[in-house]
Amino acid sequence: MALIRVTSKVDKNGRITLPINLRRAAGLEEGRWVEMKIGGSSRKPDIRLTPRRAVGRRLATSPRREK
Repeated sequence: MALIRVTSKVDKNGRITLPINLRRAAGLEEGRWVEMKIGGSSRKPDIRLTPRRAVGRRLATSPRREK
């Protein structure tokens, strides 16, 4: 898959909008679960979103830290 780079602004409630071309490329539709991970360093954080077909309730309701 080719690299798709987009920019989106965080709103006052902390939400971002994923542009349609990004959602289509990732197969994201309304109601689809997305796993969010943050890595990298405090100076240059790396945020990753991964589409999921089903997510356990624990993961959906509470953040977890990976080692």
